Amino acid sequence: MNYLSIDVGGTFTKYAIITEECRIVEKNKSPTVTEPLEDFIASLVNIYKKYEGHVEGIALSMAGIIDSETGFMYTGGNLTCITNLNIVEVLEKRCGIHVTVENDAKCAALAEVWKGSLMDCNDAVVIVCGTGVGGAIIHDRKVLRGIHNMTGEFSYIMTEAEPEYSLDHTLAGNTGIRSLIKFVSSHTGVTEDELDGEKAFSMANCGDEKALAGIREYVRHLAIQINNYQFILDPEKIVIGGGISVQPLFLQMIREEIKKINAVYPWDLPIPDVEVCKFFNDANLIGSVYVHIKSKERKIDVDKLNELLDLVKDRREGQYLMELLGQ
Repeated sequence: MNYLSIDVGGTFTKYAIITEECRIVEKNKSPTVTEPLEDFIASLVNIYKKYEGHVEGIALSMAGIIDSETGFMYTGGNLTCITNLNIVEVLEKRCGIHVTVENDAKCAALAEVWKGSLMDCNDAVVIVCGTGVGGAIIHDRKVLRGIHNMTGEFSYIMTEAEPEYSLDHTLAGNTGIRSLIKFVSSHTGVTEDELDGEKAFSMANCGDEKALAGIREYVRHLAIQINNYQFILDPEKIVIGGGISVQPLFLQMIREEIKKINAVYPWDLPIPDVEVCKFFNDANLIGSVYVHIKSKERKIDVDKLNELLDLVKDRREGQYLMELLGQ
């Protein structure tokens, strides 16, 4: 079976046809329509129309706080037009096909659980470094959600209190990609407008000591949080995704800094087992299909249970009728 996976980003909407065996048949992207709501919905419907009759469902990956069980979007990240919207109901009505939705970072995590770096793990932490810091906590191979569906929203974690509380002192503020650029800029003198993550690592890989120092400062902030997650959750693995994770130097530095932190303790304590995600830029697309397949399995299980309950009810009613008739 084939599924249409759609990953809605702030700039581009990526989409792909993916099989239930996790094979990408084809993929493409188009600019994200951010408003108004009707135009945004129409953009998703138009993508589906290209494959109508050739896919078994639509699997959505989106930013924001989402109840994936009901399809309700409490927030939509930078897409304010979909705040407080049940996007599953809207799209199922427009497309006439089964639709699921999940937070993009949780999709990335579940892609790793399904076919990636966490195939052999029951408990793990996934950190996705981008503009903010998303992620997920995996327990018994399932995503923990929390009462407000916010488990794994690492961006909001406060890391400092001085000189005052500020968004600059959140995990998004000091370990998002803009923070990497800021650190590298301050060490090299290259303006932030001239830098992006790829250029920063290119400079470092070419031996620029100042660029290396800037990346090291960035990595130290993230390594502290990875160390904290190890002692809060004690997972089997901690895996890191996002565009930065493709850089071998990044993983090398993370492991070096974690060892330095561990050396501070006067006891023999576990060192976090840190790896990078397998699927990189395709993770959200693949994970959303896994969510969709699991949703179908649950629906089948519920349907079978209802059939069984109906059968039991019919038999009980039949037995009661026989007793009334004196049979």
